[in-house]
Amino acid sequence: MPWIATSFGTARPSSSTFLLHVGLGEGSASGTPVLLIPGAGDNGPRAYSTLAPALDLAGRPVYALTFAHPHGDVFLQAEVVADALAAIEARTGAPQVDVVAHSKGGIAAAVYAASGEADALGSRYGAHGTHYRGDIRKLVLAGVPMGGIDTSYRWSGLSFTGLDADTAVSPPAWSTYYPSGSGAWWLAVDLSDQDFLSDGRDLFPGQRQVLARQPAPLPGSRPWLGLYAAQQDWYTTYEGGFGFVSWSDGIDAAIADGGDLVERLASAGIDPDIEVYQLVGRSPLLVNGDEAMIAQFDVLGALVDYDGLAHDLRDHGIDVHPDAAELQGLEDGKLVLGEISADSDGVVFATSAGDDRAITARGGRVVERYDADIAHLDLLYASPLAAQQLYAAADAGGPGDAWLRSLGARYEQADSVGWIVGALADDTAERSGGGSGDDRDDAARDLGEKGALAPGLGGCDTGGAPASGLALLLGAALLRRRR
Repeated sequence: MPWIATSFGTARPSSSTFLLHVGLGEGSASGTPVLLIPGAGDNGPRAYSTLAPALDLAGRPVYALTFAHPHGDVFLQAEVVADALAAIEARTGAPQVDVVAHSKGGIAAAVYAASGEADALGSRYGAHGTHYRGDIRKLVLAGVPMGGIDTSYRWSGLSFTGLDADTAVSPPAWSTYYPSGSGAWWLAVDLSDQDFLSDGRDLFPGQRQVLARQPAPLPGSRPWLGLYAAQQDWYTTYEGGFGFVSWSDGIDAAIADGGDLVERLASAGIDPDIEVYQLVGRSPLLVNGDEAMIAQFDVLGALVDYDGLAHDLRDHGIDVHPDAAELQGLEDGKLVLGEISADSDGVVFATSAGDDRAITARGGRVVERYDADIAHLDLLYASPLAAQQLYAAADAGGPGDAWLRSLGARYEQADSVGWIVGALADDTAERSGGGSGDDRDDAARDLGEKGALAPGLGGCDTGGAPASGLALLLGAALLRRRR
């Protein structure tokens, strides 16, 4: 979406600026306004291209946020959330706003919601940050790593994608890369500009703030994962030290550099008057939309017995259950396995997305938790309407597109969009679904024709391929190199 970048009016916007995208039905909308917050590497209109029209169609005033820095500092993004809420309140006169936040965006929302205890989040934020003003009614956390994330340290092969600071879409866990091996230490590539630590140009400041050790065993320690266990320098990447081709300060150093925010947030606790809902994904099957990557994974499909791997994962307590069409999609490279160290949505562990410590720390509670058999980004898209579109695409395609029908079945069963709309309802009738089945069918047809959001008012995915999928690709490359 090139207009997103140009809407800021500069190629280097301040982190204090943001775009507030306005629902097309704002003029006739009523009820509690809704603010939609995207995750890392994302923007409001793209992330909420399905949910925003659904809310707009339901007659709610709907707004979506785009941060100036999609991987920005969480405290600065919490300030932006506060500013966006104030802007919505000024436009609508509403005393409170409902918030839906995805992935890393949910951490920023939670930090603002916990800022009544701002000193517990850090002395600088306590002194300078906006303290919570009581302006959030409901908060829906969709795939938000409330218990943290350790993807780049866990799947060390991801660091190969971050060797060039100008093209990296996520930070490498390595601070130095030795292309000829760490024995030739004088031939080194400095990665300090784009790694997790705050030295260098610090291109991904917000990523270290969502780090936390996760309890699942590291892939490199589980040889039964086969090619997925082929993680370069996996132990030293996580714990720190010299590996064969790298130096890593280790995840603990990065957590400390980020102020151990996940644990601070869990201790501080969000305001207990906020009604909190948690949406947790349970499928690691991620759609691979990159044609070049599809071609590479198609070749690699011959190296992995996906059906056997799925059985092994289930034998080890990890609930991965692709059907025949999805197995073919994996072999063809059109689907990719994301995080498979434990139950996850392909990006965030279910234990992390369902972590409620920050919600209960000050006496609050989770009003409702919904575990859906869909992946990280699908949490924002799954609905019967989207399912019908996937069925139509499967019917129009060839045999290699049968996985679209399987994805559609997951969307139809999960209907996470419908669950979110229901969670945000202003009254009991709306919460129970509102309207007859025919009414909802007519609304779905209208939704397919109606635009979602107007351009911004003047001015998550961390990007790239899935973690374990890239591990597979890079592991295979290493094996070929050694033969």
